[in-house]
Amino acid sequence: MTGPLIGRYGARTITGAELSTGATGLALLAFTKFATHASYAYGLLPGPVLLPAGAAASFAGAAVLATEGVPLQQTGLAGGVLNTATECGPTVLFAVLLTLDSDAWSLAATGVALAVGALPNHRTK
Repeated sequence: MTGPLIGRYGARTITGAELSTGATGLALLAFTKFATHASYAYGLLPGPVLLPAGAAASFAGAAVLATEGVPLQQTGLAGGVLNTATECGPTVLFAVLLTLDSDAWSLAATGVALAVGALPNHRTK
């Protein structure tokens, strides 16, 4: 599903948009803790849907960006570095969040950091 979008709008644009979607989901999860009266459908459900959808869709754009402009002999190495980063990055982030007590403000700060990190990817081809 992401492939045609990357072909049309470019890998940077799609990756940035999907990272922003994931950051929005994470922010919604963080602020759900403040809304104790919110229902499941409007309070809790949007965050767990947006976060993995955005993160998973951003992997396709990240794979294109990781191997773009890499010599043919080194594309396997670039793909391996990408896979290592996608496996280790969330694990380290999860450990950091647990260290920070996983309070709502820490999750919100992480969502903002992911959104700011996605901003440089919002440029045109």
